[in-house]
Amino acid sequence: MGNVFRTASIAIVSSLSTALLFVACTVDTSGGQGAAGPTSTVPAPSAQTSQSPQAQATAPGQSAVRSAPALPQPQVASARAQTPAQAAVGVNPAAQVYRDNGASVVNITSIAVVRTRQGQSTQPQGIGSGSIIDTEGRIITNNHVIQDAQQLQVTFQDRTTVPAKLVGRDVPNDLAVIQVDPNANDDTGRPIRDRLKPVRMGDSDKVVIGEDAIAIGSPLGLQQTVTSGIISALRNPGEESAQGSIDLLGGAIQTDASINPGNSGGPLFNSAGEVVGINTAILSQSGGNEGIGFAIPINVAKRMIPELIQTGSYRHPLVGITSIALSSLGQATRQQLGVPENQRGLLVLDTSAGAQQAGVRGGSRTVNAGGESIPAGGDIIVAIDGKPMTTSGDLRGYVENNKRPGDAVTLTVLRGGQRLDIQVTLTERPPETGTPTSTTGR
Repeated sequence: MGNVFRTASIAIVSSLSTALLFVACTVDTSGGQGAAGPTSTVPAPSAQTSQSPQAQATAPGQSAVRSAPALPQPQVASARAQTPAQAAVGVNPAAQVYRDNGASVVNITSIAVVRTRQGQSTQPQGIGSGSIIDTEGRIITNNHVIQDAQQLQVTFQDRTTVPAKLVGRDVPNDLAVIQVDPNANDDTGRPIRDRLKPVRMGDSDKVVIGEDAIAIGSPLGLQQTVTSGIISALRNPGEESAQGSIDLLGGAIQTDASINPGNSGGPLFNSAGEVVGINTAILSQSGGNEGIGFAIPINVAKRMIPELIQTGSYRHPLVGITSIALSSLGQATRQQLGVPENQRGLLVLDTSAGAQQAGVRGGSRTVNAGGESIPAGGDIIVAIDGKPMTTSGDLRGYVENNKRPGDAVTLTVLRGGQRLDIQVTLTERPPETGTPTSTTGR
């Protein structure tokens, strides 16, 4: 019964108890992990708006042609003249995606300033990946890639390295925006803006389980590596496995494309070369890739990026519900709690914030089940805005991905056998510091 009641709470900041069960995709180059805390960066010169248009995607390459004696000689000669790269693009979408988008993916190094007897020196402490999102030099990556950095460096595909500054960050969804100066020049005098080719963002709501997934990043510090696989599953926030829970507020895309330490913050593409996710974590017992990687849905990032750029942070909505899914309870526990055997929904254990103000009821008595004390007698949430709710992740994901603080939602609850609609005004989730459960560790 102990595992049953670890269901993610809407009202309370998630526990970090499962942190070590997930391995972050950041390479630690320092030989140890620094303490989490507010990021302090050395600002780059302020960027000015660049009007250069985004480069267009190139057309797919030709397919390989098998040798056929009956074909006219000119066609055979044309096929033989095809380069290995052209042939690879014709049969493998990863080749085309990399050719079109490799220059849009960067390596990010977080740097610590270390005091020595001679003064101060800098040393790399972590390596991750990122995607260029506009011609003003902004880059999207993971919060845990940059969280301990005192300085940031970005390395482009051609290995040009420039400083970067932090623009905005969000712990609950493990996202951060950093920026390089597009008006700076490299050592040869070439403008940095010439290298700013933004990625094309897709629609993660249209992702289909089984479709191609292609990751580009810097696994284990190896810059510009591409791996491919499929979309394995779509996961709700708080969804649990034997190894821990997915603790990203907006949910996650699961893939079997090889994701390893250093891939953090890098893009997950579909076969059309559109970014559908930001790689963030792997589920692993060994610390290496075991075919279960997770990416933040790109629609979550698209919703958050403007606010991260404008204010440096993001305001998350909060219902104010601590609940447990009835589907996770056994028959004996249901009987102790007085819950009908086939009833589905969320048993409200406790309330706060908007839910408490609206009159949603939590448990009124305590029941001992499986050695744990459980609040019983609370409302049972069966729907929100008319959408059925069966897990806390359903509720959490709906609110996070569709609402903002100040919005109203309608909770449909069962109370004493009666069905009631209760309108709740969402408040703002308290800010978090540190790293999400699903991406802790290096």
